[in-house]
Amino acid sequence: MYDLVYVYEFHGNLGAKIYPLKEDEDYLGFWKEADYSFLFFKKEKKELLQRLFPPFRSETVLRHEDWEAGNPLGILHVGRITVHPPWKPPPGKEGISLVIDPGMAFGSGYHASTKGCLTLLEKLFQRFIPQKVLDLGTGTGILSIASLKMGAREAFSLDYNNLALATAKKNRSLNGMEDRMHLWMGDGGDFLHVRTDLLIANLHFQALDRLTDQNTFYSKPYYLLSGLLGHEGYRIQQKLEKELTLLDSYQENFWFTHLFRHPSPNPPAEGTEGLKNIP
Repeated sequence: MYDLVYVYEFHGNLGAKIYPLKEDEDYLGFWKEADYSFLFFKKEKKELLQRLFPPFRSETVLRHEDWEAGNPLGILHVGRITVHPPWKPPPGKEGISLVIDPGMAFGSGYHASTKGCLTLLEKLFQRFIPQKVLDLGTGTGILSIASLKMGAREAFSLDYNNLALATAKKNRSLNGMEDRMHLWMGDGGDFLHVRTDLLIANLHFQALDRLTDQNTFYSKPYYLLSGLLGHEGYRIQQKLEKELTLLDSYQENFWFTHLFRHPSPNPPAEGTEGLKNIP
């Protein structure tokens, strides 16, 4: 459970030096952004960090619910889906339970874009069950895990952020999906050739606009796209309707989520050969 979060900023890449921190019960994760590294803890760690690393540039203290846009972590219901942290199980066992510890990664379920994806995923799985799912920008892994628990056979879950992948790996284990959820690190554009029945991309507009410029993007039967704010939702909709059929949309607080289908029952696709899972 999280109350306050302590964030320490360093210049340079600390990735190869953080192993001693993983034994600390208050350690939440490591995030590299450009030429800077950020370390997250549940408690103040100045003395420890001064002993192990060069001087940090800044210390920021915030409430975890502020990191989650003002939402405290609890039990969230989206249709048949119940999302909850491991320390707060729901009283009953009905429906589809997702155990998600978001840590400092994106995808607790409370943001309108994630909630929109869960809403449209549930609708899709009630009429068609994709056997293989490609999840670009998986974050906490919440959408991959939801897909697997609703009947998908495999999920290929991708993110370029090391903290997101570490969080998704933990949630994969919490939900018993180690054999069915495959984690990869990289850029989404390099993985569009992967043969799946559903492509999920909860990303910002610039990333989606770049991905949808590639011919290999249009090789899946179904698409779930989100992370679109205001007019961005209309721009992506208009662009994709030249190639795909819009099945459904979800809107909340100016955030848009779209579900598309390829008009061909068998769009051209490649395979998954040569891709290595993160153990």
